[in-house]
Amino acid sequence: MIKRRIHTVPSLNMASMPDLIFTVLFFFIIVSHMRTSSPKVDVQMPQGSQLTQLDTHQSQALYLYIGEGKLQVNNRVVGFSQLPTVLLQEQQKARETDSRPMVVYLKADKQTPVSTILQVKQMLRQAHLSRIVYGASEQKL
Repeated sequence: MIKRRIHTVPSLNMASMPDLIFTVLFFFIIVSHMRTSSPKVDVQMPQGSQLTQLDTHQSQALYLYIGEGKLQVNNRVVGFSQLPTVLLQEQQKARETDSRPMVVYLKADKQTPVSTILQVKQMLRQAHLSRIVYGASEQKL
């Protein structure tokens, strides 16, 4: 008489699963960049070929988006007439939390007239914000 073996599938060892999940979660927390403001103004960035990535953790950051007739400072949509007071408010908030100099990240729509950008730069100069970084997207060849 031939004895037949009953084949069973071995069970999967789940003991290391929490360690694996924690490691992957920790990796994504370290690698991801937390965005401080989300654009509410439509901005199509101009393209550039000589771009460099800057370290945003060196100083206080103020994100300024210029769209079609609208301005956004961090998460607030403001008018051009309100910009000087909003800049002063943001500077006061930044001084309370950190003494590092503030950097303005200016992201303008590619259809924005240069005169509008110059007006904004003049208002930034009056608010003593002279460190400006211009945003652009990578030029596709």
